Amino acid sequence: MQQRIATSTTVGIVHALWWVLAATLMPAYAQSPINCHSPELLVLEADALGSHLEHCQKDPAYLARLGQLYNQQQRYAQAAEHLERALLLEPDNPNTQLDYAIALAGSGDIASALHLVQALQQHPDLPASLRLGLLHTSRQWANNATEAQVVPHQVTRMSAGVRMGYDNNLLGSPRLSSLALTLPTETITLPVDQSNHPRSGTFVRTDLHLSHSRLQPDGSRWAVDASALQRNSPGLNAANSTQAELQLEYIQPAPGYYASATLAALDARTGTRYISQGITAGIERSTLSTVPRCTQRLGLEWQNRQLHNNEVLSGQYSGVSGHWGCAPPGKPQWQLTARVGQDRPRDASRPGGAQDQYNLRARVSTHTSPASFWLLDAEASYSRDASGYSALLDHNRRRSITRLSLRAEYQYTISPSLRLLAGADALVQNASLPLFALRSRGLYLGVRAHW
Repeated sequence: MQQRIATSTTVGIVHALWWVLAATLMPAYAQSPINCHSPELLVLEADALGSHLEHCQKDPAYLARLGQLYNQQQRYAQAAEHLERALLLEPDNPNTQLDYAIALAGSGDIASALHLVQALQQHPDLPASLRLGLLHTSRQWANNATEAQVVPHQVTRMSAGVRMGYDNNLLGSPRLSSLALTLPTETITLPVDQSNHPRSGTFVRTDLHLSHSRLQPDGSRWAVDASALQRNSPGLNAANSTQAELQLEYIQPAPGYYASATLAALDARTGTRYISQGITAGIERSTLSTVPRCTQRLGLEWQNRQLHNNEVLSGQYSGVSGHWGCAPPGKPQWQLTARVGQDRPRDASRPGGAQDQYNLRARVSTHTSPASFWLLDAEASYSRDASGYSALLDHNRRRSITRLSLRAEYQYTISPSLRLLAGADALVQNASLPLFALRSRGLYLGVRAHW
């Protein structure tokens, strides 16, 4: 009996020591870093290898191998993304540069692929076997690009989204309890009706977007973008609106210019019916065949702005615009756009006359994990009338408006074609005339599908 007790006690002690040892060693084992460039890992198939992306997204050998496997499966867009990251970490690797050129060519961007291969051939330390392979590849791509029967590369994409949210100023109304009218001999203060005060409520916004691009063998590109957006507020029908926009753009990378035409329309339940036609043209400098990918633009803009429910407010805008954006893989992507111009009235009796307009917009997106990212969007604008707006408002004072809008959005990918999103936005508009000052803020949740 005592022997059984002793044996049982010994077994219990051994089990206890085993669990203590396991509890001590298992966390360390579970948290031990993955060897991202080990031969055992790099021999995996593409999808199995891609499951380690979160731990290995800063390892150039891993990223290069993943891009190579995607090339073999003709998943060229995914291959290009990972190969770009690999080149950021190890920019002088000729094998990765060649794989990246293959991904570009597979995506239809033969001109950029040829440019990259030709630059790679200039490396003095390039192995002879690789140099011969590059020469053969570049000749093959060049022949394909110059053959008459080559079909231009075309890509069509669609997306649709739904947002549900809350806005504390659905109609964009000023926060006024009274309005002062300045007469020659006195000032009269009138109360503002409650129905014109800011009204809060929920909204549902649906949108549909279609883009089609056609890349020519010489590197030039045609692009068509069409979008439609509808916003409905169940508790306030006056806040309902419908918008649509159509844009046609042509880009010629050599010598480097672009031109576009745009048509936009807005129909709101408040009675606003707005249509604009625009033309933009200018010079462009792109570095799409190198890492990081950047684009700079400088151009002239012209718009015909028609407000059909109040024609006296219609005008024609002309100005200068500049754009600068970069998309380095694995790092925050950003865009900066600036516009300076003047909106001239079609009717000389328009309140305020001509209006100088200045606009600056910045967008930044950054990944927090392979499946999620943040989008930050900020826009600031300033406008000033050339003459007094109305003799009844502050003795014909000139109107100036300063506007700042902010939006932060979080997106999470639950499948290759479906994303969940959550965001918040705010708007502050100050004006020399209180009638044009307003505030608004909101929150929303949504889902977006891509195909």
